[in-house]
Amino acid sequence: MKKPPAEIIQAFPPELLEKLIVVRDRLVAWNRKFALTSVPDDEIFDRLIAPSAWLGSRYVIEEIGAVADFGSGPGVPGLTMALADPQNRYILIDSNQKKIGFIKHCLTVKDLYQANNVEARLSRVESGVYKEKFDRVVTRGTGSMLSTIKLWEGKVKAKGAFDFFKGSETEAEIEELGAEIPTAHVEELKTPGWFGRLRVLRVCFT
Repeated sequence: MKKPPAEIIQAFPPELLEKLIVVRDRLVAWNRKFALTSVPDDEIFDRLIAPSAWLGSRYVIEEIGAVADFGSGPGVPGLTMALADPQNRYILIDSNQKKIGFIKHCLTVKDLYQANNVEARLSRVESGVYKEKFDRVVTRGTGSMLSTIKLWEGKVKAKGAFDFFKGSETEAEIEELGAEIPTAHVEELKTPGWFGRLRVLRVCFT
């Protein structure tokens, strides 16, 4: 497996980087058996793991609380966000048993998740109000911002927010969201150059 680029290596403390590589290696091995992601093996670290850990390193300086990773798949982005952020609690939600199985496998790796701040849930998010309320929802590749926010109505606290990993073509989504929910405010987080065309859009409500 190729070594991550120097600019990515320098973005993380050595101890965290070592753990991220462990997750990368486990994901590559499981992906060859169960096809958990279409991203090629050599690109998994740069495209999936590193950007997720970067956002986690932003979360660690905030007292967020409960973070729901909606449509987590093989733990993207929540699994490695939680490695970079032991302060907040992560609930990784997906309806695919094999993908949740991979997450649970990683949680059992010795000395990897010492903070015990991750929960994997095999579940499908349904419309309606939940008794449990989340402080933040983070997601990647689960549909439009508007459809996701509507689905999560009644499940997020009043001052909660959404973070979306998106590609470069998002203007139509932003316009659709603003037209349907005028109180939604979209902010693009400033990300490192190695993110390429990947963007992180935060949606808050006034």
